[in-house]
Amino acid sequence: MGNILKYLYPARCPACREIMEDDSIFIHPGCRGKFSIITEPRCFKCGRTLQEEDGDICPECRKKHHSYEYGLSLFKYNETAQAAMIDYKSNGIRRNGDFFAEEAVRVLGRLLKRINPEVLIPVPISEQRLHERGFNQSEYLAKAIGDALGLPVDSDVLFRKKGKKDQKKLSGSERMKNTADCFWTVDDMPYKRICMVDDVYTTGSTIDGCAKILKAHGAREVGFLVIFAGEMI
Repeated sequence: MGNILKYLYPARCPACREIMEDDSIFIHPGCRGKFSIITEPRCFKCGRTLQEEDGDICPECRKKHHSYEYGLSLFKYNETAQAAMIDYKSNGIRRNGDFFAEEAVRVLGRLLKRINPEVLIPVPISEQRLHERGFNQSEYLAKAIGDALGLPVDSDVLFRKKGKKDQKKLSGSERMKNTADCFWTVDDMPYKRICMVDDVYTTGSTIDGCAKILKAHGAREVGFLVIFAGEMI
């Protein structure tokens, strides 16, 4: 059965989408450069690359107050990244998620271990999205990263409410309003130091919404790790 499935659904490179001759690796070595790793120095808040004159915080993050303490971002959200994320999130190609998690551990793992969160908490998705996709893409990433780094993952303390608009279709200010009161959590928060895990960061409104509700219920420090950081809207 395994060989039949490999024949029907061969492993493909997340960058070029061509079949992998060696399916023990996740990407063609020559395609690795198509994903643009965010280089140091990084903004402590959003994880994007800093300019020399920026200090520790980028100009965009200085303009607004974020409820979270830190951010770790892996890749720039270029065309290759967008296509690979669509394949992962919408087309169910979970090998792409395995690649993203492996790279996150390789590039950001040591830094995350130094920060030493008590737990990784995936950003929740709505029941409708869960039904459509069959899985929470952020939870899948969190579990793969947590397994590799020996960090616990808890998907049962933060939840998304119904009835909110699709963030992709909104402007930056609209995203902030849309995520207000978008999440809810348990009354007795068991964690003080939390690292959220999500797929894409743009304005930070989703992470802000999560951080606010987690802190309102007892968390002291909330940061995040994301696979892609998009351009500010």
